[in-house]
Amino acid sequence: MSKIVQFSTIGALMSGYLRGECDITTLHHPHAFGLGCSQGINGELTIFQGKIWEATAGQAPHPSHHHDVPFVQVTEFSADGTLPLSDINQDNIERHLEQHLAMQNIFLAVCIEATFEHLLIRRPQPVTDTRRSISDFAATQQEDSLPGAEGHLIGFWTPLLFGRVSVPGFHFHFIDNQNENSGHVLEFSAHAAQVSYQEKQTIEITNPHSDEFKKLNIDIAALDKVIDNVEK
Repeated sequence: MSKIVQFSTIGALMSGYLRGECDITTLHHPHAFGLGCSQGINGELTIFQGKIWEATAGQAPHPSHHHDVPFVQVTEFSADGTLPLSDINQDNIERHLEQHLAMQNIFLAVCIEATFEHLLIRRPQPVTDTRRSISDFAATQQEDSLPGAEGHLIGFWTPLLFGRVSVPGFHFHFIDNQNENSGHVLEFSAHAAQVSYQEKQTIEITNPHSDEFKKLNIDIAALDKVIDNVEK
């Protein structure tokens, strides 16, 4: 799979469309790589080496039992290149990669393997009411610092041009080597890391098909701020 296969958009998700409609099992294959969330954003999904892990507040990551999800990005990862990089973090990883490839207008799948001196991840509090607002979701997230964690950041680089389709810039989820910690990455730093990347020329997007989605009011003027507040 040389393309990114995506269900829904970050714009729809951040506008409150949290209902699971994509059967994630149809996107599963032995080399699946990606990220997403479960219905109601009750869990952060990390897809690595064909396995789907779900992270929720107060729990170790577990194989996801949610088949229908509101947002997911999946690809098959086969690195175009791997770079040994030093002293990387969420603020300078873009500058590091720009020294090796022109990335301003392309999509990338990116995997970072390291022992992280600093790692801050986020996991949502699960609720039964899938109608909760994005502001409620953001206010109840659990943040955890994991100094010394060994594992992988799994994610994508999205050009700013497509910043309402996917999270603009880098969007990473984490899974550790022992499958004991996982979640959405807010901050990271590592003295030494192996950074693998693959250019993706195609992104295939399937929108939800319900009448509710067709009538969804997306406030474009406010959307960029919401994405930045919740995802960054």
